[in-house]
Amino acid sequence: MGALAISPMEPIDPALVEAFKRAMGLTASAVTVITAGQGEEARGLTATAVASVSIAPPTLLVCVNREGDAHRAIARSRAFCVNVLAEANLPVADRFAGRHGLAGAEKFAGADWRSLVTGAPALDGALVSIDCTLAESVEAYTHTVFFGTVRAVRLGGAQPPLIHFDRAYRSLA
Repeated sequence: MGALAISPMEPIDPALVEAFKRAMGLTASAVTVITAGQGEEARGLTATAVASVSIAPPTLLVCVNREGDAHRAIARSRAFCVNVLAEANLPVADRFAGRHGLAGAEKFAGADWRSLVTGAPALDGALVSIDCTLAESVEAYTHTVFFGTVRAVRLGGAQPPLIHFDRAYRSLA
């Protein structure tokens, strides 16, 4: 696995940063919880920075802040699971976004989790859980882009998705 470090070439205009935040806030995105590790070492975060990369082999990417516990768990376990949330999973999104003051493995309480292939926690009741092994990583400023080779996919039942738009959770229901 290679890591390419990317660093800024010039000072960043604060007005541009605010405009960019607003622009990204107006881009509707699926809400996911990215998990890694097992048992007391399990960690996760709520994220919208997830994308499909390739079908052959099936690959996706996630962008994770290097300062977070989930980043360390992904790097250590070399695996992660992307859980695409349904509207009914809103309390899970809040817990993993840090809105209830929980930390580490405590965030997993209050929901049912299983492992698929890699051992990373997969949320029961999620729209989709995509289990990946780490293929490559790229350091980009404050984040690492983790590329994962898909090892298993679990599809949940049809239900309204949870989306993030204009700095708030929304539903299509």
